[in-house]
Amino acid sequence: MGRRRIAGAGLQAGTGSGPVPAQRVVQEAGRSRVTISDVAARARVSKSAVSFVFNGRRGLSEATTERILRAADDLGWKPNARARALSLDRPRSVGLVVGRHGVSPGACSDLAGFIDGVGTALAATDTALVVRVVSSAAEETGAYDRFVRESQVDGILIVDLRTSDDRPAALTVLGLPFLVAEHVVANADEWEGTAQAVRHLAAAGHERIAIVAETGTLRSARRQKAFADESRALGLSARVIGLPDPSPASARAATDRLLGFKAPPTGILYDTGLLASAGMGVIGRRGMRVPESLSVISLDDSSFALVTEPAITSVRRDAYAWGRECGLRLVALLGGDPVAEAELPPAELVVRASTAPPSTTTHERSR
Repeated sequence: MGRRRIAGAGLQAGTGSGPVPAQRVVQEAGRSRVTISDVAARARVSKSAVSFVFNGRRGLSEATTERILRAADDLGWKPNARARALSLDRPRSVGLVVGRHGVSPGACSDLAGFIDGVGTALAATDTALVVRVVSSAAEETGAYDRFVRESQVDGILIVDLRTSDDRPAALTVLGLPFLVAEHVVANADEWEGTAQAVRHLAAAGHERIAIVAETGTLRSARRQKAFADESRALGLSARVIGLPDPSPASARAATDRLLGFKAPPTGILYDTGLLASAGMGVIGRRGMRVPESLSVISLDDSSFALVTEPAITSVRRDAYAWGRECGLRLVALLGGDPVAEAELPPAELVVRASTAPPSTTTHERSR
């Protein structure tokens, strides 16, 4: 969208997402010369967003762009040539917020591989990756606010999109370009990996299976849908246990619940290797063995799958390739180019020692 000058723009109250009155911005700035910071404050966006608009780069919504242009017009601000050159020469950067528990919050269990892929793609264009580690939703919100307030980044990579997520709307209002990692790849990969796990158990003779998965994330919602549909198509009895949080404690409680049913499952799928290993601890404390008494599968391959005894059958996805594709599309977004969906290597079920045909005693005990 080309730049437009908004004539006759009226002043609005400085609440919500509306611009702050021009006189107040200049007074609070304590100087007579209007700067890019004043424009950003009035439009309630980051300085990077203002720079985006006046450097002719796309990536912001039309409403945000118009708000910035109106703020600049009200304040009579125009970037001088030297400032524009400095802005263009400044190294670009992208922000990523990850959870302290080591899953990005969620994005993939191979977080190191994912970040490596993002960083590699960004480094090729001299774009820096700024990572903030948080331990709560409040800290995550604070991290985004700081990114904007201090103009630390030019764009954001959102990971682990929730089914009800206010981050995209909030970043749109703030005028900060963003990319959702889950939108970079098609639903098919998440679907096929889960379907492979269900088919593996069915082929081994399992008739009652279950999935233990986090609730509230797009990733887990896709997995649960694939699990339910594939189980139905194969004529399996299937249970879905949603977790309030992706913690070992929640996985242990869910496993206890499943094993307490009159007809418990003979195979359980877990969202991650961490959750699977926690569930296996419960199975062992009940005097049962994996896979003799119960088969276990992780829907994300990770180091937990290898250090647990027995090693866990897992769905492997190429986290590095996913991160690299996210990085490439962030570069395109910041440059104002179209962002297309990526094709990744297909998910692969890695069969290890945690799955086997159901034992006769397990079947008989539940009949």
